[in-house]
Amino acid sequence: MSNIITHFGLVIISMFAFTSCERDNSKENAESNKSLVDVCKCLTEPGNSKYMIDNKDACRDAISKEIGVDNWEKINMATNRSVSNRFDALADRCK
Repeated sequence: MSNIITHFGLVIISMFAFTSCERDNSKENAESNKSLVDVCKCLTEPGNSKYMIDNKDACRDAISKEIGVDNWEKINMATNRSVSNRFDALADRCK
């Protein structure tokens, strides 16, 4: 009888442990948003628009990938002419 109670207790504890664990989907959502964002919309929408608020990180990553850098926001375009040229070409394509 005590074996049954012990096993039942372990089953109940396991159920609580598995059902109470929350997966962190924020990284997965960011990864899926990256492929869904429109780079041109990222460049042309105002920073306070709903689109930009919802896609801020995904836009940053998509623009960075497009011009071949880790984070375009941290690049000094005045001193890095090649990246600046790639950014300008992207902006021209989005007009």
